Amino acid sequence: MDFFSTVFQWVDAFLIAPYRWPQYPAAGWWLGTALLAVWCTLLGEFTLAVCHRANRDHLRRVTRQTLEHHEQSLNALKAGDKEAYKSINRLANDAYGKTFFLQIAMASSALWPVALALGWLDLRFSEVEFTLPAFLPLAGGSVKYPFIFLPLYILTRILFSEARRRLKTQEADS
Repeated sequence: MDFFSTVFQWVDAFLIAPYRWPQYPAAGWWLGTALLAVWCTLLGEFTLAVCHRANRDHLRRVTRQTLEHHEQSLNALKAGDKEAYKSINRLANDAYGKTFFLQIAMASSALWPVALALGWLDLRFSEVEFTLPAFLPLAGGSVKYPFIFLPLYILTRILFSEARRRLKTQEADS
């Protein structure tokens, strides 16, 4: 057995375990899917922290350049030098673009576990359909795993962000 097969089997056993803990399959589905959302959130946050740490100096440098160019362009505008203003403002916009897209790329690093989770859910639960209590125009009378996992993941991210914010507030108050 090769390395990747072994890793996949270990990860699969780890992820499927909470689905089997409760006696009732529906309870197992909700518990397992909620814990999968928690794992995705934690792994994504860890990845984001690593990316932020790796790019911290570069991000500070580009942010500082953006602010310096912005101040220089405003000074040129106050001095009435429109050509210098346009030239420096173009540099400020370039630096801002670098900062913006670096932050977007780092933020997206928190989302990669969701793609893997959806792939794993497809392997395990692609045949399972959940009947809805009412007919939905786009979904019909039943839905599959993404309809449940994605809202749970979003709720988990919101709760995680709120918990982190409260912890930071408590630390600041101490």
